Amino acid sequence: MDVEALLSWFYENHRDLPWRTSRTPYGTWISEAMLQQTRVATVLDYYPRFLNRFPDPKALAQAAEDEVFKLWEGLGYYSRARNLMRGAKYICEHFDGALPSSPDLLLEIPGIGPYMAGAIASQAFNHPVPAVDGNCIRIYSRLHALPLIPSEKSTYNEIHARVLKDIPSDNPGDFNEALMDFGSLVCTPKSPRCNTCPFAMECSANLLGKQEDFPLKKPKKDVPVEEHTILKVFVGKKILVRKRPDSGLLAGLYELIDIPGHLENHEVKTWVQENLLNGAKPESEEPDIRVLGTSKHVFSHLRWNMIGYEVLLNADTAVTKNASRIGELVTMKKYDTLAFASAIRAYR
Repeated sequence: MDVEALLSWFYENHRDLPWRTSRTPYGTWISEAMLQQTRVATVLDYYPRFLNRFPDPKALAQAAEDEVFKLWEGLGYYSRARNLMRGAKYICEHFDGALPSSPDLLLEIPGIGPYMAGAIASQAFNHPVPAVDGNCIRIYSRLHALPLIPSEKSTYNEIHARVLKDIPSDNPGDFNEALMDFGSLVCTPKSPRCNTCPFAMECSANLLGKQEDFPLKKPKKDVPVEEHTILKVFVGKKILVRKRPDSGLLAGLYELIDIPGHLENHEVKTWVQENLLNGAKPESEEPDIRVLGTSKHVFSHLRWNMIGYEVLLNADTAVTKNASRIGELVTMKKYDTLAFASAIRAYR
């Protein structure tokens, strides 16, 4: 790797990002957590709001989970937010409320792995430590035509060793960020911009005409599909919600009523009669049920195919009591403060 050429490209073409403008260890940590599996353009809106509400580890450590999740809503992968809270408490308990500069100590913090430790140590503390991510693996794999599969441990070890040889001691943070930007703007996964690449004439993959063949692609597995029926149940002026368990998929987030399988209109009516009306019609009228349509959501390992219904019930003592056994009846004002999974965004 021609380090000078990479840095020269970076200083002319780098992205103007808020966590770079005012670099702090805490801000670096938050931005790196948000950027995992999320586009930079999306994070730009979330980062300032999050830091404004939680400006340091102490503020984050003391925060309520529901409030953190609400600010995180839409970013997905909520385990990242939960790890940030766990990490903030650990930092307050073991490092007096400030992130340590040592990569080894950073790795002790819950939720911080080798990549994030390298990013924080190099960018915020100027330590010459590699930050190996997908961009880094792709660039080095193409540059040297390395037949590597990104997700394998041996691939990480190989690329880490190569980056360690190249990373400069005087500006290691710039070097790691240059790799990130170069992989995002030039050496992209598809249709890389080889005509603007300063390494085009030394890139083995480019010279072979096989840029998109490196790194190797892991064989795709069939993604399992689940069918769900989502009920948006109103009881008077309140709406029925429930909180998912503290572990498992979408842990700790709120949801509307989620029933396995695709129910027809008459089956929804039966469910409402049996679960909310004790098998009888409400005193005033039959439930009003309206189809909201179909939607789908793709997780990293699973796909949900959903159909939604809106159910309108009058505020009745018996109905309210039954609804409370299933979930929680909340006002629309509170509803707007709860953090819901983006999987059901179509029905929010």
